[in-house]
Formats: sequence, structure tokens, C-alpha cells
Amino acid sequence: MAIYEDPEGHEPAAFAAAKLSFAGCRVLEIGAGDGRLTRQYARDAVSVMAIDPDAAAIARLAAELTTVDARAMTVAELVLPASSVDVALFAWSL
Repeated sequence: MAIYEDPEGHEPAAFAAAKLSFAGCRVLEIGAGDGRLTRQYARDAVSVMAIDPDAAAIARLAAELTTVDARAMTVAELVLPASSVDVALFAWSL
């Protein structure tokens, strides 16, 4: 059985309504998928690393958002230097 994340499309609206600022932030997005949320903040962030184990979804994100460091990987594979990100964003990733 397929699982459809946010089939009603409420997640992007809720994200926008929160009025979060990513200006000047180094962001790590875990479970970025095809970038449905990444599109909403990437232009404001200093840098974005987006990871997801779905290689096809990450490829779509990378093709559209060329400034994003998009990687097909799991969080268990992720190794980052201490203090290298300001914000870690999880959406539908637990």
C-alpha cells in the first residue's frame, strides 16, 4: 500500500503560515524528497543540504534547485562537522 504524504496539500500552507525565517541560515533538510518544502525557503538560506534515501526524488530536487546540495542518502549515513548547520528540518521523516 502506498503512503501519500500530505495528500490534502496542507503542509506547504502550514509551513508558509508559520513565517519561519531561514535568512542567513545553513539548513539541513532530512527527508527532503523532491523538494516540496525546500522550494519555500532555499532562496533565503545561505546553504541547504537536502537528503533523502529516494534517489529519484532527490534527482528531481537537484535538477530544479541547483544551489541545493542534494544527496541520496539516509540520515544514518550522514556525517557532518560540529556546528556546520544552524537549522535541521524534518518533514514526514520520523
